Amino acid sequence: MFRVGVVGFVFFCSDMDVFVEEKSKEQILPRGETWSVHKFGGTCVGNWERIQNVAKIIVEDPSPHKVAVVSAMSKVTDMMYDLLNKAQSRDDSYVAALEMIRQKHRETAIALLDDDDDHHDLSNFLSVLESDIQNLQAMLRAIYIGVCNSF
Repeated sequence: MFRVGVVGFVFFCSDMDVFVEEKSKEQILPRGETWSVHKFGGTCVGNWERIQNVAKIIVEDPSPHKVAVVSAMSKVTDMMYDLLNKAQSRDDSYVAALEMIRQKHRETAIALLDDDDDHHDLSNFLSVLESDIQNLQAMLRAIYIGVCNSF
């Protein structure tokens, strides 16, 4: 067995600066098995057609064990930094920029998941997306109004 770290991120703010802390969770994977590891950058998952192609590559890989590492969709990381900068600068256009991110992910999900007969996968994804966007919106609003300044 060997361990693989799964990383998530937690945002903190202090004195009008935003910090990101990585939270790790280890998972144990079988050792001695043949693994195929795929890494796809943002351009590779930039739109629904490209995501569909990535899925095809993974599905068609004959390896018995597969790991896929994917980046954020093309330009989304830059968009997220832009959100933070706008909120820190008290530029309320962060609200419209966040809506663009929501729409990009929503449209991609609909294109990829809308053919499901009962729309279960699409509904689940959109529910998680909405929750994540609301959490992000609350954090950005706190940064915008200067809550971070009181720490």
